[in-house]
Amino acid sequence: GTWTDPSNNVFAGTFDPAVDVAGVYIYTVNSAAPCGPQSSTVTITVNPGPNAGVDNTITLCSTDGVVDLFTVLGGTPDVGGSWTDAGNNAVTANFDPAVDPAGDYTYTVVGVGSCPDATAVVTVNVSQPADPGVDGSATVCESDAAFDLFTVLGGSPDAGGSWTDPSNNVFAGTFDPATDAAGVYTYTVAGTAPCPDATA
Repeated sequence: GTWTDPSNNVFAGTFDPAVDVAGVYIYTVNSAAPCGPQSSTVTITVNPGPNAGVDNTITLCSTDGVVDLFTVLGGTPDVGGSWTDAGNNAVTANFDPAVDPAGDYTYTVVGVGSCPDATAVVTVNVSQPADPGVDGSATVCESDAAFDLFTVLGGSPDAGGSWTDPSNNVFAGTFDPATDAAGVYTYTVAGTAPCPDATA
């Protein structure tokens, strides 16, 4: 027999939901006289597939504010889906880098009819801020021995930072009262993006 589509055009008989239109498809078989052609129909309904968007990755500093993960998804995701964390626990779309763990967060939109569920993943990386310690001060006599300015900082400063002197010139970090100028010496620890550099 032969097929025709909803516009009465000849149709090959194989329906592709991605490109073919929904509607009534007619199958016709020519019968010998006096019966004439006989036909039957197939009615096709196409449900739109769910759209969860496109996978994406974001890197935050642990001091950043809360981020709506839905806004991080690529594409044009459908609203109304649900989120799960890397352990498949239900979570909200609001990610707080100060308390929530880094990892993969999955957005799922439930399918309709024979359409399967759709998912997209937002991978969240969290960087920790640099710690230059706490501001410190020292009063010395010009005859005192040279000393390491790192030992004057309070708190628990990260090692590996750099010093500048009161004129903002690079400074080695060892203060010699006999030759170095009094004033404010700044210790800077480079931040891991997107966390900024930090100073004391």
